[in-house]
Amino acid sequence: MQSRHAGLLQSPARRQQLGMTLAGLALTPGVFAQPSETPAWNEIGRALAGQTPARTFQDEATQTAWQDYAAAVRLNWQQYRERMAEPMRQWASSEVPAASDVVFYPFSGPDFATLDNVFPKANRYVMIAMQRAERPVDLLRLKPQSAQQTIEVLTEAWQHYGRDGFFVTEYLDRYLTRNQVRIGASTFLLTFFQLKGYQVTDIQPIRVTDQGAIEVMPADTREWLSVRFSLVREGTPVVVDYLRMDLSDKGLSQSPGHHALVRQLARHPSLLKAASHLPQNKTFSMVAQAMLEEGRFILQDETGLKYTLLNDQFETVLYGRFEKAHGAFPSYHRDLARAFTERKDIRPLNFRVGYYKDGNYVLIAARRRGIAR
Repeated sequence: MQSRHAGLLQSPARRQQLGMTLAGLALTPGVFAQPSETPAWNEIGRALAGQTPARTFQDEATQTAWQDYAAAVRLNWQQYRERMAEPMRQWASSEVPAASDVVFYPFSGPDFATLDNVFPKANRYVMIAMQRAERPVDLLRLKPQSAQQTIEVLTEAWQHYGRDGFFVTEYLDRYLTRNQVRIGASTFLLTFFQLKGYQVTDIQPIRVTDQGAIEVMPADTREWLSVRFSLVREGTPVVVDYLRMDLSDKGLSQSPGHHALVRQLARHPSLLKAASHLPQNKTFSMVAQAMLEEGRFILQDETGLKYTLLNDQFETVLYGRFEKAHGAFPSYHRDLARAFTERKDIRPLNFRVGYYKDGNYVLIAARRRGIAR
């Protein structure tokens, strides 16, 4: 396990990539516009999710490879649901306030499943990570060799997710370059939507303006770095924006629009999970400051904001058991370890969350003092 996270010991900017599993927003006109001339997104999603698509593959060998992949997705998704997702969803129903508007998930990677488990009723989700979105991969349009190589990569990715409950971003980086097909975050997001029963009405490239608004780009934009998913959940429109953004102080200082957007987003319920302790690092002080100054409700594991800073300004509830951080981060969160020995109000946590630490898992729910429940 240590070797899988060895890259996390590199520079903080690199760790932003390797650790992410991962508003007063300007709702631009046409968020729920009629779908443009795009591929059949739900059919593409069915193939990615191991659900039988209407079309078939070009050759028997690829069809067989996909059938094996489909079985792997079903197995690992069921494993994830039983061990992590269902206990998390039940826990959140009583411990996390319902969010009906925007939810913010920095350092997210393509991990939409956790967002949906914890905040299942929001109508807008904004995820920020370093990975490129790219266009979702259409397995059925690939040539046989490319399709089989891509299926092999995706099988490995879902095996990791079924076991860990997050994507190791070092591996996500490899998926972009491992074969001729660039597998970006949007491929995994589209798969999650299909597995969770969302209907996709459109997928569009987006960007953040210099004023901090999110703007839809033309469908023929060459590089899809960030994307918007227009969805329907049980008849209700839902928007998921996935933004490729450098959240380091250097990155935000060079992009004032990004910084303005982050401060807007921080006012909404926020989630921090498997974030490589970057919000506690001095080179990520701007995003941490935005969340501490603007935040009203923050749910995080130990890799999020520094506990003493959070506890100074928020009412905090601690769940689980915490002795020390993952071995890749030996100097982090000693203050949280003290809190777990001193506080008498620790609540139980019956599911695994974040980095594997032999049962040593924690969540912190933080509500700003003075905010009505």
